Amino acid sequence: MLIVIEGVVLPDRRKFRPSDWAEMLIEGAGLAHFGPNHKIHYEDDVEPATIDGYASIIFDEALEQSQPEAYAELLHFATKNNLNIFMKEGTIQHQDGCASREGRAPCDPHLPAKEKCRA
Repeated sequence: MLIVIEGVVLPDRRKFRPSDWAEMLIEGAGLAHFGPNHKIHYEDDVEPATIDGYASIIFDEALEQSQPEAYAELLHFATKNNLNIFMKEGTIQHQDGCASREGRAPCDPHLPAKEKCRA
């Protein structure tokens, strides 16, 4: 399962600012680095995306096991800023940076990964 943090402030669905918050948060959590080509490379379990025009972060729930501090930092930031969090089927490799909002389920970041999604 993937966890998606959408750059939408709830409940009024305002666009979260600044527009590059997703990249900055991923980098700040230690989930990105500059490669030899001087471009940013993201860890396999995470990527920035745009969903319905909103900057977002998509990450695999496996991040909770592989990098628990980064996982907690992403969810803490989203919760603190009232950002929309939901879960979706798939893997990072199949995401194209423009995720669909269909079929999503609300997510509770305070539960263990396997219990976060409420049907």
